[in-house]
Amino acid sequence: MKIAIVGAGLIGRLLALSLHRQAEFKVSLFDKDTKLAHNSAAYAAAGLLTPLGESLHCEENIVAMGFESLSLWPSLLASLDEHTFFQQTGTIMVSHEQDKGDYLRFTRHLQHHYPDQKQHSLNRTQLTELEPELGRSFTQGLYLPQEGQIGNRRLLVALRKQLEQEGIDWLSETLVTEIKTSTHESSISYTAKGADQQSQTFDLVLDCRGTGANIKNANYHCAPLTDLRSVRGELFQLFAPDVHLSRPIRLMHPRYQLYIAPKEKGFYVVGATEIESDDSGNMTVRSAMELLSAAYSVHPGFAEANIRQHISQSRPAFSDNQPQIIVQDTLIQINGLFRHGFLISPVVLQQVLAVVSNKVSGKVQTLPYEHLLAVQTLTPQNTLQPYNT
Repeated sequence: MKIAIVGAGLIGRLLALSLHRQAEFKVSLFDKDTKLAHNSAAYAAAGLLTPLGESLHCEENIVAMGFESLSLWPSLLASLDEHTFFQQTGTIMVSHEQDKGDYLRFTRHLQHHYPDQKQHSLNRTQLTELEPELGRSFTQGLYLPQEGQIGNRRLLVALRKQLEQEGIDWLSETLVTEIKTSTHESSISYTAKGADQQSQTFDLVLDCRGTGANIKNANYHCAPLTDLRSVRGELFQLFAPDVHLSRPIRLMHPRYQLYIAPKEKGFYVVGATEIESDDSGNMTVRSAMELLSAAYSVHPGFAEANIRQHISQSRPAFSDNQPQIIVQDTLIQINGLFRHGFLISPVVLQQVLAVVSNKVSGKVQTLPYEHLLAVQTLTPQNTLQPYNT
């Protein structure tokens, strides 16, 4: 069976590798970006695996998928030859005195909605024992021991190397210009760099284009998702040898939650901003000032940090900020992972693999995460239509 995967971001790479390893499938992977994926949302991320940290701004099913995915990540990473940074040593939530009201609101939210999940209030002494360099700036904190983080860029590299090593048919720098679907097969037309347009027919097409599938980026012949929007995210990568934090830190703020995610060898990712915009231009002065000043307020060692990179990228989101798996004939569209890509991708992966299995077998078997992530099946009568202009 021939399967095309359009989009080689995080979920596209995970699906490509999983399906390629099943002997019955011949997989082709298409992406308009290079194999380095510098234009993907996954590249411009922190790799936080923090379901409780996100819980104030997302639905309970996202939190549940996050916890389930935390249990799935180790086996996924073990299937790769290349090392990927992963830890599950918890996160710490802190706030300055003027933002204590937001901090207390968050702790009450967790106690009310997630009383069975581990959460520990820390005084200054306990905070200093856990993270010695936080006690100088904060008198209290909330420790969430089940949370973790993953090396997002290292994972993209590891997946690239694994796919190349295992001989995946990967057409990078290739723009898909048309997707036609029918009951028995789908065809895609595409233009590779410096080549004329070509077409291929597949038994299944998996669309993982992210924001590339919204109505502004995909023409009417390329299966646009009309309810899909772009949400801009911005972050800094800093080299801070004078800072020694061992786990992600979140700082409460009236307008956002700033996060500081330690990477390896003295590097940190600092981010928070979430802007309703599809503008992929340079970071704004306001965002830069807010992020860097907040980081400095957490640890004065960031004052001497080197700015190695500042990056902005758009994340795909539907109007309800929920991920969707949409099946129409032989086309399966996976999108809307929003700011939760690394948090929930293992669950999304298993759900899509089950949908593919049902398609191949012709049987309707219960999906593993139906209670968390519903699959929408479209017919010609209820196909999404473009916005009226």
